Amino acid sequence: MSQFLDAAARKKAQEIRSIRAPVFDLRLSMGCGQVFGWEWYGDWCIGVIGGSAVALKQAGGEIQYISEGGAGPAAIRAYLGLDKDYRRITRSISRDDFMKRAVRAGRGLRVLKQDPWPCLGSYILSSNNRIERIQSLVMEISLRMGEALSVGGRQVNAFPEPEVLAACREADIRSCGAGFRSPYLNESARMIAAGEVDLDELADLPYDQAKETLKRLPGVGEKVADCVLLFAFSKGEAFPVDVWIKRAVERVYFNSRDLKVREIHEFARSHFGKYAGYAQEYIYHYAREGGLEQIAG
Repeated sequence: MSQFLDAAARKKAQEIRSIRAPVFDLRLSMGCGQVFGWEWYGDWCIGVIGGSAVALKQAGGEIQYISEGGAGPAAIRAYLGLDKDYRRITRSISRDDFMKRAVRAGRGLRVLKQDPWPCLGSYILSSNNRIERIQSLVMEISLRMGEALSVGGRQVNAFPEPEVLAACREADIRSCGAGFRSPYLNESARMIAAGEVDLDELADLPYDQAKETLKRLPGVGEKVADCVLLFAFSKGEAFPVDVWIKRAVERVYFNSRDLKVREIHEFARSHFGKYAGYAQEYIYHYAREGGLEQIAG
């Protein structure tokens, strides 16, 4: 099973294409907790971009890909954040020794630009949940209700569209293991399908206005809204705050003083500027990998 796509790749060599990916780590970027619904088969990572089934593989400074649909190199580059100037971004956020260490530890990490609805649905399911459990929920809901696609002969299911989830019963979502999150996902899908919230317009709205729009949806609070604005709309002002980020900011910058989320947001936007959200992702990775242990607090 783990070598399936390697065999498919050899069989369909004409379908394998490559894009340049300097200073990029596919496993780190896909596995750091910012995206769900992708599966690994050996060196290949399989998922959906813009409604197309895609397989990705790291090959040194390139990403090899197979796309059985409309996702071309431009779409894949944008999804992986390869169209962003990370030299400029990391230089901008490296304001202190801690951030310089965090950036070095996260070399190759990029903030993805996910499709808005799957990103939103995944983060509604993330409330009080572990990364592994969120991944399991997204995969189960996609398998039961999402469109079946394929790449290299292997099936991959897209996250179900809002109209699909709006039309199903809350009990159907709950049967996938979503628990108390089930009505949130069900009602949010209904509101989006009905046009009460237009995800397409968020890209052109200022950060604060886009955030308030998202928070109209059930199950979307400060953290979920910021995750979606950062990971689906590349709004760098967004600075999602969870227990890891709260602990890190308090310990590193405030001598472990307890802060409100609002105070953390204000600090992040002031200290890191327009790339605060990118700093957040490096801090999150560094903190989870033990980077805080050397700091007293």
